Amino acid sequence: MADRLQFKEKLAGVLALAEDQNGKITVDEVEKYFEEDGLSQEQMNLVCDYLLSMKIAVIGYKQAGGTVKEAENEEQQPLSPDEQKYVEEYLRSLGDMNEETPEEVRMAYYLPKVVEEAVRLHHPEVFIGDMIQEGNIVLMLALKEIQKEKDEEEILEQIRAGMLAALESQTEVKRRDHKMVEKVTELDETIKSMKEEYGRKVSVDEVADRLGISEDEIEDILKLAGEEVKDEE
Repeated sequence: MADRLQFKEKLAGVLALAEDQNGKITVDEVEKYFEEDGLSQEQMNLVCDYLLSMKIAVIGYKQAGGTVKEAENEEQQPLSPDEQKYVEEYLRSLGDMNEETPEEVRMAYYLPKVVEEAVRLHHPEVFIGDMIQEGNIVLMLALKEIQKEKDEEEILEQIRAGMLAALESQTEVKRRDHKMVEKVTELDETIKSMKEEYGRKVSVDEVADRLGISEDEIEDILKLAGEEVKDEE
């Protein structure tokens, strides 16, 4: 890779390509996009993880790292009582669906399978209902694109990929929020400690020096917390 700027441009390009394809892309397409850059497998995995964090379904990608792993690679997480109740009521509601047209019959066949995939990929940080709804959206798009009755595995693969993208996206947001809280807490505790130590209010540059970070980083933390950026007087 020539430089960091070029790599960022390529990331933006592959993201735009996936967005133009209804928010999905295959692993083969990702590899082809970067084939001239000589990326290692680890680097390709990082690219796919990035796309997942941007809520892009990467079809055919088996995630080995990042926040979310497929349930087949780890112990399945149990549903909460509220989630279990939601799933039971939702499955009962599927029994009231019309199955008069071929399209309705096909949809009715796959909807319970969406639930199965959602339960299998369940993550405690993401409500099971959100996973099911995400899977249903992917299902509707897949049924429009894939007309062959026997392409069940391809449809299920798209559903799994869409769910994994939703999982990675939502857990990434929560991870960033948690990191922000940690930074704000550390900043607050440092300011309080320095006030007690010096017997006076402290300036941004003094706090930055104590934490070993730049004044710009201090200001970024304050902005994330919704605080006004100003020196302590």
